[in-house]
Amino acid sequence: MGTLTILIRSGSMMNMDANVAVELANAALDKGHGVKIFCYGEGVTLAKEGQDPRSFPNIEEEMAKLISRGAEVVICSTCSTARGMKMGEEMEGATVGSLTNDLSRFISESDRLVTLAR
Repeated sequence: MGTLTILIRSGSMMNMDANVAVELANAALDKGHGVKIFCYGEGVTLAKEGQDPRSFPNIEEEMAKLISRGAEVVICSTCSTARGMKMGEEMEGATVGSLTNDLSRFISESDRLVTLAR
């Protein structure tokens, strides 16, 4: 099977892009594909630990399920620093990385790339 990379640039509660990313990733995993998610810009909030969105789906919990199913999740270090996220505030299983090392690797290892952004 192939591998899908999802580049998510929308925040966890900006719109429905985060939910679309989760559903797309789950569908790919269900079909036996590999999944890599790179969180960029506001998208770094998808992998922030301690989310408590009382009236919305908890994207952190959904991302944790994806990681447990084998999805690789990396957040951009520059983007997270710019938004005040400190090292260690990323959710368990997600790693902090970079465009040049991680996103470029994801793209080279993937058959398809989907970008979700507003």
